[in-house]
Amino acid sequence: MTTRATFICSSKAVRDELLAQAPGMRGVEFKAHVGSARTLLTVLQKERPDVVLLDFPVADEQALEQIEAATLQAPSTPVVLVSPDQSLAFLKSAMRAGVRDILPTPITMGTVQRAVDYVQESKSITSRFSGAGCMVLAFVPVKGGSGATFLATNLAETLAEQHKRVLVIDLNLYFGDAALYVTDRKPTASLVDMALRAGRLDAMLLESSVLRTQGNVHILPAPDLPGQLDAVTPDALDAIILQARMEYDFVMLDMSRTLDPVAVKALDLADRIYMTLQLSLPAIQGVKRLATVFNGLGYASSKLSVVVNRFDKGGVIRLEELTRAANVPVKRTLPNSEAAVAASVNQGVPLIRLAPRDPVARALQEWAQELSPVMVKPAKHWFQVLTRSPA
Repeated sequence: MTTRATFICSSKAVRDELLAQAPGMRGVEFKAHVGSARTLLTVLQKERPDVVLLDFPVADEQALEQIEAATLQAPSTPVVLVSPDQSLAFLKSAMRAGVRDILPTPITMGTVQRAVDYVQESKSITSRFSGAGCMVLAFVPVKGGSGATFLATNLAETLAEQHKRVLVIDLNLYFGDAALYVTDRKPTASLVDMALRAGRLDAMLLESSVLRTQGNVHILPAPDLPGQLDAVTPDALDAIILQARMEYDFVMLDMSRTLDPVAVKALDLADRIYMTLQLSLPAIQGVKRLATVFNGLGYASSKLSVVVNRFDKGGVIRLEELTRAANVPVKRTLPNSEAAVAASVNQGVPLIRLAPRDPVARALQEWAQELSPVMVKPAKHWFQVLTRSPA
């Protein structure tokens, strides 16, 4: 399959050198122009290439604005800069303008090949996961300290142990810390960065922006500082989750207790909503109110369930009282294992790896097995082994 690549060169000398090398490239229909960021929109509209490489020798704020205006008109075409500036700050500014990647100078046909590989890998990722069934699970804390973030992140890690692709989206925009529960790695992008580029989102952009844990769970974290939160709109979140559905087996939404339009959009898109709590009278009142709100939003009863964390069978309040008060089924209970859970959170290591035999870890494994059953071949009876025919 031929890939159509267009290069916008900063000088005639650069263009001529590339055209001299172009005949050696197979599977690439190659065009080169002399121009700048101003040329980008014309190229995108008239040529409709699979990828555009823009020679960008000097960082220029005005040029980035021109790039953004062009990519908004043609969001599906990847634009790759070729620049000597490889700093993280410039990468973030360029990506906000709609750029998909920045390749280093000097410009060679190897540069073009890397851009072509980008396009082919993007198509591969999309085709690999499009049509696959994805489940979006929302974890809503009924009260503060209910353990919703711990459950969302650690269930994600447990599902990843079963070779599932899992994305955690931290929707606690002001105080989100989901990543800290399972990794000490530092993110390079946040949900805000994704929202700013939602109009041009694709598989590779999302793949390159997530934070990866050691267990290969992907996390789209909340921002470190609450700046530009207005970019996280219901429409932007819709685009992000739609893209995530095509690429992941599970998407975990770590919710806050605020029911603003963005949160409601997330809950609308969720396949299941887990109202998470620890048994107490205030929590029962809280889940009753939440259930009333969710019923008012038109959510089916099959979409709603209660998860009781740190459950004590000998506690004063019984599960029957909770079910009767909230009129919502208790989907799952997790035992109280305070020391192991605290160690997991404080070390930023998933419980499934820190203490796999802990009762909470076992409960998470059962939960993951219910969500994504793993088929196990039954062991053969000794008589079958003795009497089996030779191959």
